[in-house]
Amino acid sequence: MLGLTLALVGALSSLYGINGWILRPRWRSAESFQDVVTSQWELRQRFLLDLMLQVHKPLLQQELIEMGRQLNENPNDYEEGSWPLLLDFMDDVHQGRMLRPYSIYSQLQEDLPQQLLGVYRFLKLAKDWKTFQRNACYARIRFNSVLFVNALQLAIEERSDAKDLMLPAMHEVLPQLYFDREVILEAQRVNWQQLAPVPKISNKHGWRETLGSFVYPKMLRQSSLEVELVPADPMVIEVEPLETQLSLDVELNGYWSRLLSRLMISAKDSASDDHNERIFRGNPNISIDHLVLMHNIKQFVALFQLEELSTGTRSLQLIEPTLLTTGGVPYKATGLSAEAVRQLISESIEELRIQIDKELTEANNVQAMWMVGQVISTQYWQICRHLSQAINGNHVEPNLMGMATFNLRDPIYRLLLFQFADLIAQYEPRIKATSHQRQHLQLRHIRVGQLETYDELEDTDLINLMDQQLLQTQRNNLQLLRRRLVARQLRLNHKPFNITYELFATAPIAVLIRSYLLPPGGINIQHRLLIDSFVSHLTAGEQQLERHFPTAPNGYTLSDLYEAKHPLNAFKFSSCSFPKHLLLPRGTADGLKLNLLVQISLWTSSDFRSSECEWSASVEDWTAHNVVDALLDVKVQHHNINPIEKDTGQIIIFIRKIT
Repeated sequence: MLGLTLALVGALSSLYGINGWILRPRWRSAESFQDVVTSQWELRQRFLLDLMLQVHKPLLQQELIEMGRQLNENPNDYEEGSWPLLLDFMDDVHQGRMLRPYSIYSQLQEDLPQQLLGVYRFLKLAKDWKTFQRNACYARIRFNSVLFVNALQLAIEERSDAKDLMLPAMHEVLPQLYFDREVILEAQRVNWQQLAPVPKISNKHGWRETLGSFVYPKMLRQSSLEVELVPADPMVIEVEPLETQLSLDVELNGYWSRLLSRLMISAKDSASDDHNERIFRGNPNISIDHLVLMHNIKQFVALFQLEELSTGTRSLQLIEPTLLTTGGVPYKATGLSAEAVRQLISESIEELRIQIDKELTEANNVQAMWMVGQVISTQYWQICRHLSQAINGNHVEPNLMGMATFNLRDPIYRLLLFQFADLIAQYEPRIKATSHQRQHLQLRHIRVGQLETYDELEDTDLINLMDQQLLQTQRNNLQLLRRRLVARQLRLNHKPFNITYELFATAPIAVLIRSYLLPPGGINIQHRLLIDSFVSHLTAGEQQLERHFPTAPNGYTLSDLYEAKHPLNAFKFSSCSFPKHLLLPRGTADGLKLNLLVQISLWTSSDFRSSECEWSASVEDWTAHNVVDALLDVKVQHHNINPIEKDTGQIIIFIRKIT
C-alpha cells in the first residue's frame, strides 16, 4: 500500500506547483558540452548527498549497494606509491577491528585515530572518481556512521575532483549529535503525510466521464486524483527558550569536531617527515595543525569570556549535563563534585607544564611556542582519556568527556579548554614596540565602523530524522515531500562594518597587522579575541588600508544542495578559524564597552599566500617583533528580535526544555 501511495504522489509532483523538494532524476546523460560539465557536477554532488541521506541507517538504494559490495584491494586503483599507507587499514578490515554501524563512537577510544586515518586514506588516495565512489559506498555500508562522515568530510576537502562539491552541514547529516533529546523525539513523531500530499482515489464515474476517458484519457486520470494541497511553509520545531549561547552553536560544534578529527589524523600520522608522504596523507601543511589547535583554544576562551561580560552569566554554569544527548540517549552524569573535577584537570595541566619545560630545556633552535603547541597536541588525547577514565570509569557509554563530537556544551570539557588557554598564555612572549621601531612606521589613525550584533532565525533540515522507508528505496523519494521539516533556532550574527588603518612608512616594508577585541583593562590582558589578521606590503609614504567585514551568510541546507543544478557560489569557511557569524562577541543594548588592540609587526616570511591559517596560526604570531601597538575604545551594540512575529501562518511545534 505504501508503494502504491508513493507512486501516486510521485505522479502529482508534475501536476501541482507546490514549493518543496524539487528534484530531477539522479542519473541522466547530457546532450551538449556545457550539459556534460553541469551533468558531471550534478551526478557527483547528488552521489554525495545520497550517501549522507539517513547516514545513521542502512543504505537501501540498490545502485549504491552494488557499488560498495566488495572491498577494493587493487593497488593500481590508488595513487602511485601510496599502497603501503593502506596496508594497516586493509588488515584492520579483514580482522574485524573497524568500528561497525550502531556501535558507540567515542573520540577517546585508543584505536580510533588509526581507524579514522585508515578510512580517510581509503577515500583520499583513490586515484579517480569511480574508485572513490566504490570506496565511499563500501565505507558507508560497513563502518560506523560518525567514523565514515568524519573521514569523508576531510577527504572531500583534499580531493581535486571534488573541489566544487559541498557536503551538508554536520548538524543536518547527524542531528542526533547536535540537538537535544526533545527536538529529536519531536521530529521523529512527525508523520510523513504531513509533509506530502495524500491522494484520494475516486472510482465512481458517470457516463460522461466514462466516454471522456476514451477521448481524453489523461484528463480523467488527473481528475481521479483528489489531492489536498499541502502548505508551502515548512513545519517548524522550535526550542524554547530561544537564545544564542556560544556553547550551543551547532556550526561551531561541527567546526570543532572537524578540527579535532584533523588533529587526530595529524597526531597519528606525525612519524614521517617526508614531504611526499605528507601529500599522500592529504595535507602538505599538516605540521601547523598544533598551531591551529592553540589558536582556536585561545579564540574559544576569549569569546566565552566576552560573552560572560555581555550576559553577566558564568558560561560554565549554563548547561545542565542531563540535556547533553546523542541519538536521544541522555549522557551519564558523573558522581564527582565540581571541585574534584577541577582538581583533576589542574593536576593534568601541571603535569603537562612540567613536560613542556623539559622539552624547552632540551630543544635546540626551536621556537618556544612551536614546542608548546607540539607538546599540547601530542598529549591532548592522552589527557582527555585519563580525565574521562577518572571521571566516568571504564564504561563504554555516552558520558561527559567522551562525546562523539567532543561537544562544547560539555561543561567539563570547557573547563579543560580554559586551563589549556591559561597554560598557553604563560609561554607567550610580551614584546612591546620600541621608540626606535616606531620611527620607521606610524599608525596615525584607526577608524572603526559601528559594531552591531543581532539574533537571526536559522532553520536546520531534519530530513535525516524522517521515516527511512519514505526517503530510501531503490530510488530517491525526496521529490515526494512538498514541505520541509526544520529545527528553528537563533544564531548570533553581526552587521557589516569596516576597519580603516591610516599608516605612514619611511620605506617599503612588509607587515603583519592584527586586531583584537579585549575587555577594558589594557594591553596585558591574557585572552584576546582575534578579529582581523592580514599581511600587507607597504610603500614609502602615507597609505590607507580598509578592511571590510560583511554579515555572515546563512549556509546552504540539505534541501538547497539537493535542488542545486550547478555549483553553488558557496561562502568558503576557513579550516583554521571559527565560523564567520561568530566574528564579534554578543553586544548589549547600551553597547558593550571593549578595547580594540592593533598590533603591527614585521613580516619576514617568504611565503605570502593568502591562507588564513598562515596569518592567524603562524609561528610568526609569537616571534615577530611589534613595530606598533595601539589601543582604541569601542562599543558593541546588540539588537534583539521577536522571532514569533515572523512566523505567521507556519506550523510551529514548541518544545520546552525539561529541567
